[in-house]
Amino acid sequence: MSDYSVSNANQTNTSNTSTQSTSQTSSSIMGKDDFLKLLVAQLQNQDPTSPMDSSQFVSQMADFTSLEQTQNMANAINQLVQTQSDNSLASESDMIGKTITWTQTATDDSGQSTTSDETGVISSVKVKDGTVSYVTADGQTVDPADVTEVNDGTNQGALANG
Repeated sequence: MSDYSVSNANQTNTSNTSTQSTSQTSSSIMGKDDFLKLLVAQLQNQDPTSPMDSSQFVSQMADFTSLEQTQNMANAINQLVQTQSDNSLASESDMIGKTITWTQTATDDSGQSTTSDETGVISSVKVKDGTVSYVTADGQTVDPADVTEVNDGTNQGALANG
């Protein structure tokens, strides 16, 4: 996955893409190239006096087609998820400079939970593994689900969550 960050310091989109390995981690997982090699080997090594049953051959070709379509669908879904992450970052970057209020829950050593309302100005927006978070000017990371109020900084037009 990719990590993205937008900040008001330089208004740039930074992408740190992790290296993804394309090698198979398990020898029991076959790709379409392996499947084709196996099928060709079967055809080359079959007994000419007793060739492969045509229905078996058609079944194997149908399996190959299904495998290829499944891989194409997986690639399309990955592209869609990446596009959604990019769009999320772009839309959430409008929050930079806004004053937000959020509910913060803390648990003390005895296990007691306390909640408090915190306020801060958003200095950057981050997307990591598809999850958006705001970073305030004082360095606190805030989950957008915890935000209860958004203010444009002029104490007018506050937007409240529920």
